[in-house]
Amino acid sequence: MGTWNTGPFDNDDAAELLDDIREGHIYFDELLPDVGHRYIAADQGAMIVAMAHLAAGSVPEGIDDSQLESLRTPQNRERLRQCLEAVISDGTVSELAGQWAESGQDKLLEWKAQSHVQLI
Repeated sequence: MGTWNTGPFDNDDAAELLDDIREGHIYFDELLPDVGHRYIAADQGAMIVAMAHLAAGSVPEGIDDSQLESLRTPQNRERLRQCLEAVISDGTVSELAGQWAESGQDKLLEWKAQSHVQLI
């Protein structure tokens, strides 16, 4: 995964997700994993972080809020909240958290702070 910073859209997987949304080729239900105890791969974790921020209202240029309606349903917001919690927990559950942990404690904490968002 190409990463250039700790923000929710600062990686190749999130950039591809945003491009797909702009082009209208996205089905959020297919991208959201089922909630449960399993290992989350880094690419899926990056998309979960990006989708959580989109659902919470952080919308990059070129994306219209209407394109995010299905992501913002109460059911999907709850799925995202639980998935995001798993992604930023630790490397035993999330490959992405494990990769950030390898970057050092300061970078890990910065990434977690940038990735966390309230999904009420």
